[in-house]
Amino acid sequence: MNPEENYSSQRKASNYSDVLHTDDDINPIPPQCGYTFSIIKALLIYPLAILPLGTGLLLAYWYRALWVRLTYSSCPLSRATTVVMTDEYGQQRVSTVQVTTFPDAYSAIGNKVEISSCATRYLTHCRLRYLYSDDEKKFILLRGHDCDRTLAGIHESITGLSGRDYELRKATYGINSIDVPVKPILVMLYQEVLTPFYAFQILCLVVWYVEEYYYYGAFIVLSSLFTISYSLFQTYTSAVQLHELVRQSCTVNVIRDGRELRDVPGESLVPGDVMVIPPTGMSMPCDAVLLTGTAIVNEASLTGESVPVTKTPIPENDEQYITERHKRHTLFGGTQIIQTKSLGSALAVVARTGFFTSKGGMVRSILFPRPLNFRFYMDAIKFVLVLAVVAMTGCVYTLIILNLKHYELNGTIVRALDVFVIVVPPALPAALTVGTVYALQRLKKQQIYCISPQRVNLCGKIKLVCFDKTGTLTEDNLDMASVICASGQRFHPSTPDPSSLLPCPLLYGMTTCH
Repeated sequence: MNPEENYSSQRKASNYSDVLHTDDDINPIPPQCGYTFSIIKALLIYPLAILPLGTGLLLAYWYRALWVRLTYSSCPLSRATTVVMTDEYGQQRVSTVQVTTFPDAYSAIGNKVEISSCATRYLTHCRLRYLYSDDEKKFILLRGHDCDRTLAGIHESITGLSGRDYELRKATYGINSIDVPVKPILVMLYQEVLTPFYAFQILCLVVWYVEEYYYYGAFIVLSSLFTISYSLFQTYTSAVQLHELVRQSCTVNVIRDGRELRDVPGESLVPGDVMVIPPTGMSMPCDAVLLTGTAIVNEASLTGESVPVTKTPIPENDEQYITERHKRHTLFGGTQIIQTKSLGSALAVVARTGFFTSKGGMVRSILFPRPLNFRFYMDAIKFVLVLAVVAMTGCVYTLIILNLKHYELNGTIVRALDVFVIVVPPALPAALTVGTVYALQRLKKQQIYCISPQRVNLCGKIKLVCFDKTGTLTEDNLDMASVICASGQRFHPSTPDPSSLLPCPLLYGMTTCH
């Protein structure tokens, strides 16, 4: 069957779930609001944002979605240049609409997105690509080659893609890459300094230097610079290590136009490509469905299981393919194929690439973690709000009293600001950063890296860690060295031979576990 005809045979989406991979953890399509830049609004808002010492620009940096609503005009998604999406956690993210060009009209992801022109609009949200659908009047998440397909339909892909079909899919899906860009240190410094605490501290420094508090201001500046620099160094180091961990570069053999192409870069793979798995194995650059042959795969990088699993080819029947149900026929990205066995060549059809793969989903969960309603942060916000109310009250009171006493204007403003900056402890950001930096240093000594330092406070509240199986913790080539019992909140000397232990809860637990 022609790939275009096969795509066109897919059913239309009647709701959000119809266009998603229903067998994985990709989030539903979030609500979307389209905006286009408004010159009139910009001329009105920008002066108001710049005049009060740039406070409005800071608010625009902190609340980008709100800034878009103030400076952009709402419009249909078909004409939008900027889209604000709200995820299931209530977080709003701003995405810029881009355009990809096709050689001619083509149905990129089946009936879900009918491309009726050479240029198709798309956006990237949380590293996932969404294409605009003229039928649905919204941006729809791209679908993999395995969605809404029967096992027999997947088998029909064994002949590979044509050259034209490959180019069209490459323009649709982009490159097969899980890239975690590392921000330059100067950019990270800029983002750290513009946080609310440090922005407030800059205001404090201005007031102190006007009042000639040079030594105190210099001390706060030096302590803040030291803590910020060390925190940025720790974050930057962890980000570089994560970048190196997820980066993968390899060459594969694929079948296109009915012939085998050798040493094709793994980044050029697209859904629908047919890979030739070598007998000696390889590292999987994408999620794929095994068509012929058997494979022995080490999935420890994804599941933690140290025992390799055997993958078999999918049968040819009318059963619908679902990743969770057909795991034994699926080769996941990031896993290591140890070896394959086949009468001819072991073939697998690419199902998903990039951040749509299982490995990509794990990386996305790191880059875009679930927001935490940590009581510490909630209490900190309430604390700052109460202090802000007290500070504003004192500031207004000072302005009124000094004005009634006919105090000079400059002195009145400085005294009012002085009352405002005294209420909030100026060294609070530095104190919080010092504690986090010290915790990061201790974690690093244990080879534990963190790219989100604010999570350290939450980790400090953890009292119990549960593991579902010993395979997550051990490998086949590890042996138990000794047993250490504890009682009275103290550890006893290690015991190499567990059989010499006296009856105790640890001995009973070891006996029942194995």
